[in-house]
Amino acid sequence: MNGLIDGVYKIEVPTPFPVGDVNCYLIEGEPLTLIDVGPQTSKSLAEVEKQLRSRSYELSDIEQILLTHGHIDHIGLAAHFVKARVLTHKDPTEVWIHHKDAEAVLNYERYAERYEEFYDELITVSGVPEKETMMVQRKRITEFFKSLVGSVPTAHSFEGHATFKTGIGELSTIWVPGHSSGSTCYVCDEKRVVFSGDHILGNISSNPSIAFDNSEGIGMLTYLKSLDRILSKVGYLALPGHREPVLDIKSRVEALRTEYDDKIREAADLVTNTPKTVYEVSRLIYGDYETNSLILALAESRDLLRILEKRNQAKLVNQHGVIHVIKN
Repeated sequence: MNGLIDGVYKIEVPTPFPVGDVNCYLIEGEPLTLIDVGPQTSKSLAEVEKQLRSRSYELSDIEQILLTHGHIDHIGLAAHFVKARVLTHKDPTEVWIHHKDAEAVLNYERYAERYEEFYDELITVSGVPEKETMMVQRKRITEFFKSLVGSVPTAHSFEGHATFKTGIGELSTIWVPGHSSGSTCYVCDEKRVVFSGDHILGNISSNPSIAFDNSEGIGMLTYLKSLDRILSKVGYLALPGHREPVLDIKSRVEALRTEYDDKIREAADLVTNTPKTVYEVSRLIYGDYETNSLILALAESRDLLRILEKRNQAKLVNQHGVIHVIKN
C-alpha cells in the first residue's frame, strides 16, 4: 500500500483486463472511506484484504465507499464490503455513485444484459464479417462480466453537486460524463487533490466511446467537453483509476485533446466517395487488432465518424442495416 498524501493510501488491485491493476484509495479518519473497490475475483479480494490489514483494517471497517463510475473493475467488490459490515456492525457500508451509473451497482445483471444488447447492435450496424462475428462469444462475455460484480441494492446515488465528509476534509463531486455516463471526480480542495477515476489517466486513453447510454450525446465529444470541468483544478494532484498519478492536469488535458484531434483528422482522411463500413474504418485506423479489442475499436470508430458527420465532413448512410460512411 502506497502512502500518497497524509491520510491517503493507494491500494493496487489486480484485474483480469489488459489495463492491469485498478487503483483504489483508502482515506483514513472518520468515516473510514474507500474510493473504488476493484473487481469481484478471489485474487482481487485477497489483495484488498491484505492491503487493508497492513493498515490494521478489515473489510467491515470501511464505512463509506465512493465510486467514480460503474465499470466492473471499480465496483465489483462493493457487495463484499457491505456484507462484511452488516455481519460485524449490523449496518451496511454506505455505497455512493452518480445516478447515471447507479444501475450498474443496484442491479448489475440487468446492466450487463444492456451492454450485451449494445454489443449486438454495434457489431450488426458496423458490418463486421460473419466469420469474425462468430468469434465474439457475447453470451459468454456477459456471464463472465456478471461473475465480476456483486449487486448492492442498498447503494445510494447522487445527482448534481454532492459533498462527502472524509478524514482529509470535504470531498466535492464534479460530474464528468464521457468514459461513462455517470463518471465522477471527487475533489478535496483542502489537500488540493482530485480522485479522477478513469476521466484523466496518465498515459492511456480513457476510452470514452464504450458507454451504451447516448443520452449525453456522442461519447467522445461529451468526454472532450468534460475535460474542461476539471481545468479549474490546475495545480492539484490527480489520483487516477489506473497507473501513476497525474502531476500536471492542464498539460494532460492538452495532450488528450491533441490525441483525439489527431484521431479525428486521421478518420477524415479515410473518408472518400467510396462507401466504407465502420468495421472497415476501424481496421484502417487501428490495424490488425485482436477480436477482444473489437468492441472498443468499433465504438471509437463510430464516434469518430459521427463527429465528422456532425461537422459536415462526412455522411453516414444506412444500407440494409449497416452503416457506411462517404464524403459529404
